[in-house]
Amino acid sequence: MMRIFLPTALRGLVAACALAGLISGAPAVAQEVKIGVLYPIKTMLGQQGRNGAEIAAEMINANGGVLDGRPLKLVVYDDNYQPADAVAAARKLLSEDKVPVIVGAINTAVSLGVTQVAQQGGAMFLAAVTKAPQVTEYDRAFRFNPLVATDGQVFNQYLKDKVKPQRMAVVVENGDYGRSIIASMKESFGSAVVATELYEILKQTDFSTLASRVKAANPDVVCMAFSAPEQGGSLLRTLAEAGVKAKRCILPGSVSPALLQVAGPAAEGAFTLDIWAPTMNTETNRKFVAAYHAKHKAAPGKVDFLGFESMWILGQAIRSAGTVTDTAKLATTLRQGTWDSPRGQVKFPANQATSDKWVVLEVKDGKITVNE
Repeated sequence: MMRIFLPTALRGLVAACALAGLISGAPAVAQEVKIGVLYPIKTMLGQQGRNGAEIAAEMINANGGVLDGRPLKLVVYDDNYQPADAVAAARKLLSEDKVPVIVGAINTAVSLGVTQVAQQGGAMFLAAVTKAPQVTEYDRAFRFNPLVATDGQVFNQYLKDKVKPQRMAVVVENGDYGRSIIASMKESFGSAVVATELYEILKQTDFSTLASRVKAANPDVVCMAFSAPEQGGSLLRTLAEAGVKAKRCILPGSVSPALLQVAGPAAEGAFTLDIWAPTMNTETNRKFVAAYHAKHKAAPGKVDFLGFESMWILGQAIRSAGTVTDTAKLATTLRQGTWDSPRGQVKFPANQATSDKWVVLEVKDGKITVNE
């Protein structure tokens, strides 16, 4: 056999060409579709939002991904509950990570900052948890949690019809969300609201003085709202220790396994209304709850659900629109469609998620029970 000797440089070129041929002949690896995720990861709620989003992405990818089989990849940053941190992270997601869609946000100030960045960059923003009404002023921003006004209408009517409070105390966080709840309660119940208390979100740990004032008002119902279950659990314990005997009414969105974990027996008897419960009998909810339990060995809570729902519906909308980068088309598709969710069928009139189902939740024997 005759051997052909090639110069070193030429041998390298031949080898490179051969390798290129092998690569071009191999099946292409599907390019990932990157989605930005922003939550206050160091908090229990932030962890729940991320957990829900991750479960949705895993289920979407296991079911063929999006856009000809491309898998979703979540790019996650911590907003620390701080608008400045959220804005910086959102800008990084758009400029460096090149994501076309950001999902997440829990409190009002963070969500408004992210909305502004998304609008400046032509990106889509799915506000998973926040109730800030201003979010949907941007035509490519969508809200998944009902507005405080919607919660108030449904919940206040339930209180009037079923609970019939005579003396009500209202305890909420110091911010736009909390103050809007006080205004709603005063409008609905008038002079029956005998005490209102504000506490500092995440910063306040001692509720003893607040509990003493609530006890002095002698309410038969105490209505509470909190973004952080760490504080909600502490507040419930302190009210119990102070000897407040009133019924515990908790605004929609705050009764969760995390709250029960922190509050312990002090949560017994607390009740709320909400748009979702882990026992809802839909196929998607059963799959979501099973996947969540398999991964985290626990039942999901409301923020887990909202984190899941926002990502789950986004996956459907991307498939339907056939694009993730044309956010104007993606927004129109989302707004005009009807989408599968653990809570049933969801639509987005005026960019607000809506569905017809509400359930009554009550803590009994240390568990969240559902009275539909």
